[in-house]
Amino acid sequence: MDIQNHYYGHSTALALHAGLRAVRHIDGLLQHGWTVRSPSLVHFSDFARLPGTARRLVWSHAARGWNPAEDPFETTPIGSPFLYLSALTAGRPVAPVGAAVAFPVHDTRLVKLAHDDAVLARELAERDGPAVVCLHPEDLDRPEKRRVWIENGHRVVSAGDRRDPQFLGRILRLVRGARRVVSNQLSTAVMYAAAEGTPIAIYGPDVTIGALGTEVSRRTRELWPEFHEDADLEVRRAIARLELGHEHLLDPQTLRDALGWDRRAAGPFLSYWAGAPVRKAGAVLGVVKRPEGSQDAGAGLSPLAFLRHPLSHLPGALPRVPDSDALLQEPLVPAR
Repeated sequence: MDIQNHYYGHSTALALHAGLRAVRHIDGLLQHGWTVRSPSLVHFSDFARLPGTARRLVWSHAARGWNPAEDPFETTPIGSPFLYLSALTAGRPVAPVGAAVAFPVHDTRLVKLAHDDAVLARELAERDGPAVVCLHPEDLDRPEKRRVWIENGHRVVSAGDRRDPQFLGRILRLVRGARRVVSNQLSTAVMYAAAEGTPIAIYGPDVTIGALGTEVSRRTRELWPEFHEDADLEVRRAIARLELGHEHLLDPQTLRDALGWDRRAAGPFLSYWAGAPVRKAGAVLGVVKRPEGSQDAGAGLSPLAFLRHPLSHLPGALPRVPDSDALLQEPLVPAR
């Protein structure tokens, strides 16, 4: 019912597992990244109320960062789209990258992070040698963000725009082929790498994220020490699979039912094109109250900040499902 359902190729991966040749409107909200707190309060904070049959679809009820029994909303665990895509491509090895792959924590259009890319770029070169650095689309729009990595001997690539249906496949290709995956904060990509059995490393100073400050960095160190200290690959893999919801993965028919794809209804279509944008605008303007305890890194921002990129918040055509032989595409090389 909202554009976030189709971020990063997630709805595409679910459609493939469900046996569909086209993505449909989801009857609910789909978690679009790993979180250190409840997805209800992080990703779904603009939606204190949902239409009648809509569900809050999360990856896992076994994550360390939140307790579903104490959540203010009912949630339905379905497993992460990454695990579905990983299973679909399990028999397809990828060529080794031949280097470490780094996923620096990224800015957003609304929230700029307080950290020094140059410091991390130099440390990456010293500890891992020339690496492949996958920048988030939010950072690719800024030439100075790309330049700092290139100047330190690294190669910059991209998984695509956040609504690119092959985004997730490019990430999977990178983490599956990496010598190890590096970041300056425990993040979604690090969890993906650990779930694939790829070595990981987290280093660099704490990252300050808008109104949340360094709370996210502190919390990840406290709750997931295995990712910040020496730990066996299988230990990390087991934890990552729990965080990503391996035990909640659904068979195709049950997944179609959970997403509302087992029936045709006008509600999700109308919500996607009209209802959700209006609700989000109301939350931004303060007309609609966000849930108590919402984790909003952009708290305190003027509503005008959302108008700097007006089209990025609007719905668009649903992503296309790629052919089965095109699921693990090479990462994109951005134009300089």
